[in-house]
Amino acid sequence: MTELLGRAGRIRSAVAGLAAVSGLGLAAFTVLNRPFVAVGVYAVALAGAVGLQATADVPVFDERDADISRDAARWTLTIFGWASAGVFPALTVAWGLGMFEWQPWSVAIALFVAVLYLTYGALTFALGRRRSA
Repeated sequence: MTELLGRAGRIRSAVAGLAAVSGLGLAAFTVLNRPFVAVGVYAVALAGAVGLQATADVPVFDERDADISRDAARWTLTIFGWASAGVFPALTVAWGLGMFEWQPWSVAIALFVAVLYLTYGALTFALGRRRSA
């Protein structure tokens, strides 16, 4: 049993490492103005992570991992939600006072956050209705 857990742990570490390489590679090569290399590194590393999980002969992630992921997602949404509840109204007031100008990047971030929470709200509503039916 210890061997299986050790093997699953190594696979889990490799999956996490490949996921990190994919994201960091995408960011780094994008900043270096190498978009095709960025996407290539991302695709190869992510394919490796998916392939490792798909071909593993032991369960790689279990209920404990699902609980940790659920808690991390909950805390992430909570932290970003509260931060957004303070930051975006403050930026809007600053804009109204002529102290801030909305730039394309700040508008994109604001719209992304709005769409994220609208999606979360819609899914919460839909899943709640389905489970109560």
